[in-house]
Amino acid sequence: MSALSELLGPGESTPRRFSAGELVACGECARANPPTRMNCIYCGAALPVTAESEALRRPTLRKLEEWENGFNLVLSPRREAKSPSPEALAEAADLLRLEAAQLSACVEAGTALPVARAATLEEAQLIERRLRALGLSVEAVSDEELGASKMPKRIRALEITDDELVGWGGPEEDAGGVAWGEVELFVAGRIFTKRLEVEEVRKRLKGRQETIDAREMLFDEAVLDIFHASDEGGAGWRIMAESFDYSCLGARKGLLARDNFNTLVETLRARALTAEFDEDYVRLRHLLAAVWPLAERTESLGLRRSRPGRLSTEAVTTASNEMQFTRYARLRQVLARKGRKRLT
Repeated sequence: MSALSELLGPGESTPRRFSAGELVACGECARANPPTRMNCIYCGAALPVTAESEALRRPTLRKLEEWENGFNLVLSPRREAKSPSPEALAEAADLLRLEAAQLSACVEAGTALPVARAATLEEAQLIERRLRALGLSVEAVSDEELGASKMPKRIRALEITDDELVGWGGPEEDAGGVAWGEVELFVAGRIFTKRLEVEEVRKRLKGRQETIDAREMLFDEAVLDIFHASDEGGAGWRIMAESFDYSCLGARKGLLARDNFNTLVETLRARALTAEFDEDYVRLRHLLAAVWPLAERTESLGLRRSRPGRLSTEAVTTASNEMQFTRYARLRQVLARKGRKRLT
């Protein structure tokens, strides 16, 4: 390998040439690597940190698969009146692979938001150090701490008494009761799902697929996550507006699920007086997409005989923000619990 390597340094828009003395030798394969890297470009092993490379290292910030656990770098709301300088924000945005305007919007949002998702703790700690040096307050929250792999319990009916809130997940499930004083947090939002169905047929002469039909459907549903102190796992309860029995509202039950959902939220908040309430997800969700993108899945529906002598293939692509909302709600719960512990 050449003694000089042309790569971008932190905050640089043009390639930088590193001298032989600045290159870092891999402890596994002994090959020289640019000091900006955290892992060997050849074998993937973690590179040793030197005094010279510490200031030059850059996080990889590769996109993680849905099943992978990572570390979320959460930007804390600004407490001081003075904002970070435009130069500091530009350098931080470059480090995080974000647009400067998006990072600035996260800073001005006034609430804790994720600005990066790292694959390893070492990478997360590097980002923490760099951002704090630029005047930004961040905290690493792992996916395990968020319980991202656990979906909340779907609640389809409630009983509201003076002492507790009782929830049922279904006719074959046992009811679970929670005292009103144990209810800690309500997080309201909306679940958006887009379903695209595409039918294609192969042209024999041209040998390529041609779309003969495409259907796009959009679904939008209100959602409420409920967290309580007795749920140690932190998965919480989830109420979906269109699949809930509103009989618990009694005489206040109306004809429309939208109105009933709003009445239910008001009723629960009036009972759980010590619980926090968050309804900012819809306002903030565009700022979450860079770190927590929509979950997208494509599946084939196989062959279909559209007419005699012609076979077509069908595929369905579904994009949903449900996991994004779940992460958002869990983050609010984790931060709320940490805040309560600091006060005790």
